[in-house]
Amino acid sequence: MDATMAGIGSDYTEAFAASTPLLRQHLDGSRAALRQAVAQLRASTQALAGAQVNPAGTQELLRRDAVAAAALQRAWRAAEGQLHRLIQLRVDGFFTRMWLHLGTAVLLLVMILGLVFFVARQIALPIRRLARVAQEVRETGDHSLRAVWDSEDETGRLVRAFNTMLQQLDFQRMAQQELVARASAADAQRQLVDAIPIPLMVTSIPHHQVLHANQAAHAWQGGLELDPWVGGMHPQARSRFFQRLSDLGAVDEFEVCWSGGGTPTWALISARLIDYQGQRAVLSTFTPINKMKLMESRLELWAKVFEASAESLIVMDAGMRIITVNQAFRRHSLYDMVELIGKRPAFLLAPENPPEQLDSLRQTLARRGYWQGEIRVQRKSLESYPAWLVMNAVRDLDGVTTHFIASSLDISERKASERQIEHMAHHDALTGLANRHVSKVRLAAAIAQARRSGEKVGVLFVDLDRFKHVNDALGHHVGDALLQSVSKRLLQLVREGDTVSRLGGDEFVVILNGVGDAASIAALLDTRLIPAMREPHQVEGNELYVSCSVGVAIYPDHGGDMDTLMRHADAAMYQAKSGGRDHARMFTPQMQEQQLQQLHLESDLRHAIERQELVLYYQPRIDAKSSRLNGVESLIRWLHPQHGLIAPDSFIPAAEESGLIVAIGAWVIREACRQQLAWREAGAGAGDIAVSINLSAIQLKSGGLVATLREVLREFPVTPGQIEFELTESILMDNVDDIIATLHAIKALGFALSIDDFGTGYSSLNYLCRFPLDKLKIDMSFVQDIHGSPQNLAVTKTIIGLGHTLGLTVTAEGVESAADADVLRHAGCDELQGYYFARPMPQAHFMAWLAHSAAPCAA
Repeated sequence: MDATMAGIGSDYTEAFAASTPLLRQHLDGSRAALRQAVAQLRASTQALAGAQVNPAGTQELLRRDAVAAAALQRAWRAAEGQLHRLIQLRVDGFFTRMWLHLGTAVLLLVMILGLVFFVARQIALPIRRLARVAQEVRETGDHSLRAVWDSEDETGRLVRAFNTMLQQLDFQRMAQQELVARASAADAQRQLVDAIPIPLMVTSIPHHQVLHANQAAHAWQGGLELDPWVGGMHPQARSRFFQRLSDLGAVDEFEVCWSGGGTPTWALISARLIDYQGQRAVLSTFTPINKMKLMESRLELWAKVFEASAESLIVMDAGMRIITVNQAFRRHSLYDMVELIGKRPAFLLAPENPPEQLDSLRQTLARRGYWQGEIRVQRKSLESYPAWLVMNAVRDLDGVTTHFIASSLDISERKASERQIEHMAHHDALTGLANRHVSKVRLAAAIAQARRSGEKVGVLFVDLDRFKHVNDALGHHVGDALLQSVSKRLLQLVREGDTVSRLGGDEFVVILNGVGDAASIAALLDTRLIPAMREPHQVEGNELYVSCSVGVAIYPDHGGDMDTLMRHADAAMYQAKSGGRDHARMFTPQMQEQQLQQLHLESDLRHAIERQELVLYYQPRIDAKSSRLNGVESLIRWLHPQHGLIAPDSFIPAAEESGLIVAIGAWVIREACRQQLAWREAGAGAGDIAVSINLSAIQLKSGGLVATLREVLREFPVTPGQIEFELTESILMDNVDDIIATLHAIKALGFALSIDDFGTGYSSLNYLCRFPLDKLKIDMSFVQDIHGSPQNLAVTKTIIGLGHTLGLTVTAEGVESAADADVLRHAGCDELQGYYFARPMPQAHFMAWLAHSAAPCAA
């Protein structure tokens, strides 16, 4: 209650302080009544604070509280009324002052407007005059007009300023007209400079900034606005250029390779020191001289070419006097330049040149302006050499001859080469003997001569025996040396008029002119030629022995023309080879017939497989101890539609020579495997029948044998161990490493391998250890004479013991009697084969033999 009264007191104090004393008079009564009521309420409250509560005291307290509240209400209403009155008084005062200020403002405004109107009238007259003058200047463009107003006030100064401005505008207009004229002239000059095709460039000093460059100079400027000289010139050339410009103030035709435009270009640069737009500058012009430099370089190049040319060159004037010669001519002719200048070239031609050739040279050169041909040139030493001369006349635009140019090439080496080529075209390069072409020509000439004289001509085909072994064993260089030795020996054996030629390889042809008869030729062969060939040849430290097989045909006995004689001599030579080599055979008509038969036989053999003319025969192999059937050897036969059954020795050589043996061998393998599988599926005999197949050397070396075997196994699921391949010893001696690799591949497929005809070939124990073999087959030549020859029996027992020592099965071929079989059994042989048991027979006969034989199939 005290705090509330303190706040009310504070409010009264603030209100009295902010108002007039009249407010205190109006509020003192209500303020005193409020204080009294509050004092009574406080006294009642204090009286009740320490006494016991009673209703009368409480009622009195409530009454006094209501009285205090009513007094407070009256005091607030009185204060509120006084405040409203004060506020109204303040609002009235504000309105009174506002109207007073507004009237004052209106009065001032009227006074100002009057003053402004007066001043405006004073200003409007000179301004209208100024506007009229400005309008006339705008309409007429006459800046000489002036406004008239005489006063010293601001208007007068304004008019004078306006007139001064008109005067300045007039001056500026005249200056602008002059500048436009100058700009037009400068633009015309710039266009003229830009249109000049000569590159012009102005650069400042010392920073070399490009001040101006015409259109032609842009390509030389390279897009650089600051110091294009740095990119354009080499530093040393740039230093010399500006040093000369500094010393002389001008540079004329300074040659430089300018690189500023991207592509280096040769140019002549001329420069002058000038003043350009108030600053020191350099005016430069560029003259491209690429074509001139190209011409200079070409002239230098042609001068070098002229001197360096391998051809001899002479340049003469229209009077055929020598102007210059190149180094090649001086080197070939041995003349110095001073000895040739001014002279006519006739003294350079050798005396052996035909006069008519020189006349033709002069006439052709005069008529056509060109001549070429072979001519002999005489050196200073009086020696001459062949040359190919070409002369040309040089004419000007009017067709007048101004110079002659002669070029000559020393063809001494070419002439020698032509002679060498001529010799090589008609002679063998290795031996120097006549070649096939020359031999035919000389044979034709010999036949023509013999036809006129009635004499005979002998044609000898000479082929070296086993020459291939020399090449394979010692190398081709030794073989070539042996051929040269044989050639020399043949030349020593014939007469001077006879011909020895080499057809190729180890084949030679000897043509004997004017022979008497066949007996004289046979005597020559038997007593001289063949024995001389048997003599040793000393070749690179080796003593080599070689024999020859000779075929002979005689004109006119064996043919009336060259081709027939050559063919018949060749046929006789092959008969000599097939007959054992190292002898001569004279042609007979039977040889030709046999040759034709062999040719037709080979032709038919090419179709034998597709015509199903080949068949397999089977010969049993018998176990020596149990006499049971161990297997069969498959042997091919040819059932020819005209000639009947043909044995293999009649067609296998032809098949090997023609390469048909590969296809025939593949057919044999496939047919043997097919038959073996058919026997197994049919349950023939007491079990599987092993089949042996002979392999050819060509078949083994063809490279496709292993692939063929894989294909056959896929086609016929035989047991590979029941299939045995027989090889001769000679097959194993060539390309041993390749053969071993092939045999191991065959063994890896499960097949068995055996050596056939053992003891007749190389019989190398080393190879027996290296090859993956399963069996040895003793050649029948040892078995057939085993009773009459202790040596054959000893060899047979040795082979059997050797085979068993190496873990190999041993088979004896050619068993033809029970005695042979007993001896071989006691010698320990494992397997027997021969006519004593059965001959080779077709499949049907073999099955019949097997059914009636006492030799069942071995398990």
